[in-house]
Amino acid sequence: MPEMKFESQKSQILIAAESVVHRFGYAKTTMTDIARALRKGKSSLYHYFTSKEQIFVALLHKEIAELRGEFLKAVDAESTPERKIRAYILTRTRMFRDKLNQHLSFMEETPERFELLTRIHAEYDADEVAIISGILEAGVAEGRFVIDDVPATATAIVHVLKGFELPFVSANSAAEVEAKLDRTLRILFYGIIPR
Repeated sequence: MPEMKFESQKSQILIAAESVVHRFGYAKTTMTDIARALRKGKSSLYHYFTSKEQIFVALLHKEIAELRGEFLKAVDAESTPERKIRAYILTRTRMFRDKLNQHLSFMEETPERFELLTRIHAEYDADEVAIISGILEAGVAEGRFVIDDVPATATAIVHVLKGFELPFVSANSAAEVEAKLDRTLRILFYGIIPR
């Protein structure tokens, strides 16, 4: 029971921190701001988290778990492997757009934070590869894709997605993002060599 109470308190702190960071950005958010949002003393936060940075890291892990659920929901809503990949990439791009300012704010103070953020995102890479692999395997089983090495192809797609993060995010509208994505998917699905 004490463990449940401890986790419940941590969860409440993260909910409060998320709203404060969303409003002010990481750099301007203080432990005092988070405590005030909880209507608690700042010292009570230190029982659960040793620093604002540790709270942000916990928020990133929470965010990744929630996003994985969003990705799977978007993928499951589609009927073909091609549409599933498109839905996955659109959901991923929207997430990256939504969170970019928070992540930039977190990284602006020290290069070590960039390394930390990169490491956290790298932990998530395996999850992305697994989701894309599942879609590709289904496409192969249905005869819609011809792929010699599904894990290598999924890994390549994830790397390509990372390269497109900023161009997709810098688009002026959702329609522009979708147009860029559809051009990219045509190359992925049909290649550039005539058959």
